Amino acid sequence: MHALHLPALRPHLHVLLLLLVAVGATSLVPATATATARAAACPAAPEGRCFSLTVPLDRSGVVPGTIRLRAAKIASRRPLRPPVIGLTGGPGQAGVSYASTYDFIVPMANRDLVMLDQRGTGASGLLRCPNLERPGQRFPRGARGETCAQHLGVRRSFYTSADSAEDIEALRIRLGAPQIAFYALSYGTRVAVEYARRYPHRVERMILDSPVGPHAPDSLAREVLGAVPRVLHALCATGCYGAEEHPVADLRRLVARLRRAPIRHVLAPGRFVAVSVDDLARLLRGSDTEPEFMRRIPEAVRAALVGNPLPLVRLRLERRGGGNRDSIAELNPTITTVTQCEEATLAWDHAATPEQRVIQARAALDATSDAIFRAFDRPTALNLGLLRLCGRWPARERVVAPPPPLPTRVPSLILSGELDLRTPLENARRLAAALHGRVVVEPGAGHFALYFGFDGCTRPAVKAFLAERALPTCRGGGSVAVGVAAARAAVRPPAGR
Repeated sequence: MHALHLPALRPHLHVLLLLLVAVGATSLVPATATATARAAACPAAPEGRCFSLTVPLDRSGVVPGTIRLRAAKIASRRPLRPPVIGLTGGPGQAGVSYASTYDFIVPMANRDLVMLDQRGTGASGLLRCPNLERPGQRFPRGARGETCAQHLGVRRSFYTSADSAEDIEALRIRLGAPQIAFYALSYGTRVAVEYARRYPHRVERMILDSPVGPHAPDSLAREVLGAVPRVLHALCATGCYGAEEHPVADLRRLVARLRRAPIRHVLAPGRFVAVSVDDLARLLRGSDTEPEFMRRIPEAVRAALVGNPLPLVRLRLERRGGGNRDSIAELNPTITTVTQCEEATLAWDHAATPEQRVIQARAALDATSDAIFRAFDRPTALNLGLLRLCGRWPARERVVAPPPPLPTRVPSLILSGELDLRTPLENARRLAAALHGRVVVEPGAGHFALYFGFDGCTRPAVKAFLAERALPTCRGGGSVAVGVAAARAAVRPPAGR
């Protein structure tokens, strides 16, 4: 997942979109969570009150230790309905510091809002691997992840979405709420769904914005690569500066050319900028929240094909050097790494050697339909997916029971941006099919559909859903698909899964 910058609300605000431990006491794990006696003022959430609760690191009691979780509550004047638990993404993103953002964009409908710093993030026992915290580094790779795993030891096994789901149950008990609702974003949707698997009777309803799919994220990024042609056609339907006629074919031609010889443009003696296939894939995926920037990419691709690489170089320079603008407390690369490498459904055997994992990943790609690779090639998947992040991660030591089935009776509203390439629309539709939920598609928007489609289809739908009213007709050209039949008819899962 990739973080988002929200300048309209706060200059340094980023909400993710996808990717630190001081465990408390070293005594044996208590049977239940304990809480502070009262809430306190909270600088991270000025409109609310902060409180904390202490939970076991390992609920089985085998590994000792506790984690003190921080949460914040923004109270409604008339809390007539179950509170909304707000979950951010990443994984690794703190929650409490985004309380004001969520309170602003989510029409609460007489509900309290409760934000949580999930375990290992923010002020909830910040899990840290110093070797992953290099300035400007957002996504650690390879050997650095392996070093982090060795540094954390057995603790690394207890920062999964299932662990966070149990923390939320402790939070619900702390709140004294018979039921809760969710507004979850990006990777946070996995946590919400994990909770609903275990405690469906405790979930009044849930809103899943830009969700990962039922078995996502795919460790080989096939869901992303397969969505590129659809997204480019949707984007260029309203114009791509003269390159709207064949954006997919043009991209495919440039990918083949870059695979043979990446662009290398000299800026000054000893300074140059390179554009490879992987750079192009990340440039496209990372621009889904900025349609006008994304619209310049097909134009730059067309120019490069006729011998002018400068437009593409300029786009690359605009994105290069920004680094990681989030503090470790806001977006934690250790949790980004640990959570995905410990819980993702991998295309390789986690007990295999790194060399065997590469062979297995390539075999999985060879078995994948060519339709997924209409724009980018198979080698792109090896670098865009989780192989570089988790390819050298140690074998998983914790034996985890299979999760309960997906809940089909929890009212679920799934939001998706038409141009989202981090968690594509296909994810939302597959998840809706599995949950028997409803999908609202925001036209012209990317990741974080509710925010970037604030004046469009998603906000009226969320307002009606939280107020327990029928969803309105979308007036912005988007669509509302209701029920499992519509979701299943909309898209087929990509081959190779």
